[in-house]
Amino acid sequence: MRITPSSRPMPRRWSPAVLRPLLVGLVAAFALSQTDADAGRRSKFKQKMAAEADTEETIEPYTMEEREAVFGPIDEAFKSGRKGEVADLLVEVIEREELHVQLRAEAYARLGKVLQSFDLPYSSLVAYQGALATDAALTQDSAKVAIALADTVGDTAILEKVFADNLGLQVSAETRSRMAYLAAREAHARKMYPLALASLTMVVETDPFYPEAKALEGVTQSLLGNPNGALAPLQVALGTGQALKRPERFMNTVRLNLARAYYAASNWPRAIEYFARVDRESRQWPEAQFERSWAHFRLQDTNGVLSLLETHDSPFLTEHYFPEASLLRVYSLFLMCKFPEASKEIDQFKAKYEPKIAVLRGVEGQSPAELFAAMAGHIEKGKSDLPRMITWKFEDEDRFNDSLAAVRSAEDEKKRLMNVAANPFSGWASDEVEKRRVALINAEGRRIQSRAKRMADELSQMMNDVEISKLDMMDFERRLFQAASAKGEMLDKRDTVLRKQRVKANERYWPWEGEYWADEVGYYRIQSKPDCPQGMTQNIPQ
Repeated sequence: MRITPSSRPMPRRWSPAVLRPLLVGLVAAFALSQTDADAGRRSKFKQKMAAEADTEETIEPYTMEEREAVFGPIDEAFKSGRKGEVADLLVEVIEREELHVQLRAEAYARLGKVLQSFDLPYSSLVAYQGALATDAALTQDSAKVAIALADTVGDTAILEKVFADNLGLQVSAETRSRMAYLAAREAHARKMYPLALASLTMVVETDPFYPEAKALEGVTQSLLGNPNGALAPLQVALGTGQALKRPERFMNTVRLNLARAYYAASNWPRAIEYFARVDRESRQWPEAQFERSWAHFRLQDTNGVLSLLETHDSPFLTEHYFPEASLLRVYSLFLMCKFPEASKEIDQFKAKYEPKIAVLRGVEGQSPAELFAAMAGHIEKGKSDLPRMITWKFEDEDRFNDSLAAVRSAEDEKKRLMNVAANPFSGWASDEVEKRRVALINAEGRRIQSRAKRMADELSQMMNDVEISKLDMMDFERRLFQAASAKGEMLDKRDTVLRKQRVKANERYWPWEGEYWADEVGYYRIQSKPDCPQGMTQNIPQ
């Protein structure tokens, strides 16, 4: 039985707070509360939109003479079946910025239809997106076609912004539902969480992405500091996902987010229950084990914490990134007054993670294009110079894989455009598809770059904090000895004991002797008494 490493696919879910400097206090919250900065960002956005609405000039309609002058030759070429010439003329209209905006919007939409007939779906999608961005009300019929094309090439992200700005279009309920889901993703990315929730209310139960919409609603509620409000939509996502036979990756992600919501609501037992429901064979399992240890910690079950985190000390996860797991072990040992073990754990933490800072800085120093190419090579060929702690996050992530598929679609389309290179429209289409390809590459490369920087910064801060913590721990141990001496007691180390426990008929139980086996990972049980003097046991800060 092997542990298969992976990362959660859900974009933009909240994570457990990084362990604050030891002995100062513990802040471990999985849902980020709405900050003043977020509120200010939304306020400024609303003010900007209102100002634009106030200053926007009324667009005078074009005359029929103007339209005939623009589209007359195009209509004639179309009637004669000269589609290549039609596309060339439409591109000329689009590039004439002095023309009436509605004429250019119509030209975009008509070009999208022509390019679709040439079996150029990406070029067609770019044209339809241009039509909606230029005048969505005039070209609202393009929305449904654009969604279908985006599904074909794997680039629905190209439509998120234009749909977020134009949810009031007169389209079918089915199309509006898809638009609303994509608009919600855009609002979520902008951290405009109330707007995201409002958009998600327009997603109907028959929508093919209804489970994903409910999952996004749950995560958004948690990000707004309402974990109790996240429970219902996440339960719906779990139920509908199961009914629609969503892959286990999606189901495990929802279970993980449900556990996080219960944790943020301070319902530690239910959090433990849902963390434990994450499939042991899934890519989310190591993280679920780690986050579950926080719930045990909140219940003052330090033995449970140490048992769960034994997995992350195993050689199967050596190249993965769980620095906070090591620090949580340190804090648990400290609360049990096991100072030598805690000090040893700190030394092991430094030996394991300090060299990784330089590795992460090296990743950070690469260009977005280089990082995208390296990650793409890792996924497609299994070869990459990127460290495992970086590839773990992106190799099974929906967003990165969707972007990779879209980039490959763009490259294939550019090759097909070479077959019609004699037509001027092919140059326009090739340039527009290339712009989108580069935009996707840079966006994903910057995400890898930013993650490497955050990890390196986090580790650097942890290295500083852990040194201070080690000194504080030594001082606290000294004070414990002094207190015990004043009471006439000595601080004796208590031996680890194995308590009796009921073993199920289909299980075997034996003491650990230092070896690691894959089929034992996740089943460790550590039972150890605190070494604190009577009446001096440390409490977990709430």
